[in-house]
Amino acid sequence: MTYNVLLTKENKKFIARVCQWPEIVVEGDTENGVLAMARSGLEKLLFSGRIVQVDIEPEASGHKWSKYAGMFTDDPDWKDFQESVKQYRMDTDSDDTGK
Repeated sequence: MTYNVLLTKENKKFIARVCQWPEIVVEGDTENGVLAMARSGLEKLLFSGRIVQVDIEPEASGHKWSKYAGMFTDDPDWKDFQESVKQYRMDTDSDDTGK
C-alpha cells in the first residue's frame, strides 16, 4: 500500500509527516532517514492494530434540524418580525455608509 508523506525542511532538519496518519511525524538530519522512520512508525501502527469499517445508519427523521422547519408557519407575529429585521438591516446599513 502507498501512503503520502509530506517532507519538509526546517532549521536544517528534515520533517516527515504521513498525511493519512497525523500522529506520525518524525524529524531527522537526512531525507532518507526521516522517510525510514516514517515507514517504521507506519508499520508499527498498522501491524499492531487493524482497520475496520463501521456502518452508521442515518437518522430516520432526516436532517437534525428538519424538526424546526416550518415552526413559525402559523405564528401571527412572523410577518411583523420579518419587517422588523428588514428595517433593522436597512437602518444598520445606512449607519455604516456614513463612516
